[in-house]
Amino acid sequence: MVLCAGLGTRLRPLTDERPKPLVPVGGRPLAAFALDALARHGVRHVVANAHHLAAQVEPALRPYADALDMALTVLTEATILGTGGGIRNALPHLGGGDFIVFNGDVLSSPDLTRVVAHHRATGARMTMVLREDPRAERAGVIEFTADGRVVRMLNEGAAWSAPTTRCLFTGVYVLSSAVGPDLPDEGCVVRHTLRRLLARGERVSGVIDEGPWFDLGTPQAYLAANLALLRGELSLPGWSAPAGGVIVGRDTAAGAVTLADSVLGDGVRVTGRGAIRETVVWDGATVEAPCERAIVSRHHRVAVP
Repeated sequence: MVLCAGLGTRLRPLTDERPKPLVPVGGRPLAAFALDALARHGVRHVVANAHHLAAQVEPALRPYADALDMALTVLTEATILGTGGGIRNALPHLGGGDFIVFNGDVLSSPDLTRVVAHHRATGARMTMVLREDPRAERAGVIEFTADGRVVRMLNEGAAWSAPTTRCLFTGVYVLSSAVGPDLPDEGCVVRHTLRRLLARGERVSGVIDEGPWFDLGTPQAYLAANLALLRGELSLPGWSAPAGGVIVGRDTAAGAVTLADSVLGDGVRVTGRGAIRETVVWDGATVEAPCERAIVSRHHRVAVP
């Protein structure tokens, strides 16, 4: 399941135009990278939920799912259900066994084959992909033991008797369908389901992933991820860095403008003179040169410090 229903409030006003999982990264929707990561490890059916600007989700993701020979089901939520509620609503479409959940607003490519194998070997109800990251202290700590068992979350409860590693949750995890009764009708899978599993002493596993991980929640992080892809600093399945670090979409002509480390989407209109550097321009937008370190959509230009 790819979670695509969030409001993307930290990326506003850009997400007033597109849901956060559909913001263009390297010229493709962000969630398309999740589809690539899932397909690489054998997933052939994906369910996506949608709420904010829901009508955009299926048309944007369908071509990528079809190219990967992947069935795609999109479920529209009339009211936003949260991660836990969204999964509960999707259970009838997810089969009766284990399934992978991938936040549609993060850019990463963990070894999902290893994660699923660990989940099954440990008999876990939930297996979380974690990373050792200083941001964990701000975002919410998940603690797990040397044998890969998650034992505490968000600093709740008494300290564990054995040493633990404090990690960041990446938003990628495996769930057993047996957790269905513990999923809320509305709300967060961590604060509801994980809390219940830990309180009962159920097995929750954790796997450390050291690969690249970007939470594209802010304009700075969003631009940084695009630049890392353009420069070849970030390697992900299904992606090759473009020659010269520049992508120019269909029906877009840059004319005499100099381009460097930039993405110009389809049907972009370029005006002015000079250089466009470290800039992402969305489909159908107009960008005026000179322009540096900016995100330009049809209706907004966001300068990035």
